[in-house]
Amino acid sequence: MSELINQDLVRLDADLGDDKHQAIHALADVVVAAGRSHDRDQLVRDVLAREETSATGLPGGIAIPHCRTAAVQEPTLVFARLAPAVDFGAKDGPADLAFLICAPEGGDTTHLQLLTKLARALVKPAFTDALRAADTAEQVVALVGDVLTPAQAAAPADKAPADAASATPPRGAPCPARP
Repeated sequence: MSELINQDLVRLDADLGDDKHQAIHALADVVVAAGRSHDRDQLVRDVLAREETSATGLPGGIAIPHCRTAAVQEPTLVFARLAPAVDFGAKDGPADLAFLICAPEGGDTTHLQLLTKLARALVKPAFTDALRAADTAEQVVALVGDVLTPAQAAAPADKAPADAASATPPRGAPCPARP
């Protein structure tokens, strides 16, 4: 399986059209150009069908159109910093940051996991500010990768207190109370 997002799946300061339909078509073109789909029309239909159930615009200038589709064989994430911004139905106005999430139709829960992790990150101004300030696709890939991949260093640090609590105290030291 290739990475979820790479430089080929990032567009910075992109004019993807005047409305969400044009933007979704352009985002689907990115998926096809990156070799992640050979059926642009099916991908567009599935994204637009999902969009019809409820708008994917979020407060703060963010949009996350998404779908499960037979048009992709592996989970794919496209990022576009839009210029001009496009209305995806958020109450506070158009989006300048758009993520297209495409998950395989018969796939696992990757689609929902991505949405959840991304949504948690997108409420943090430091993350959205960094996306808006990124100069290169590489920077975007690194930023997104950091929020979608759990930190590897957390496991040993989490284990340290448990190990310390079970350690034998030095001779003469009082024994800690056990719960």
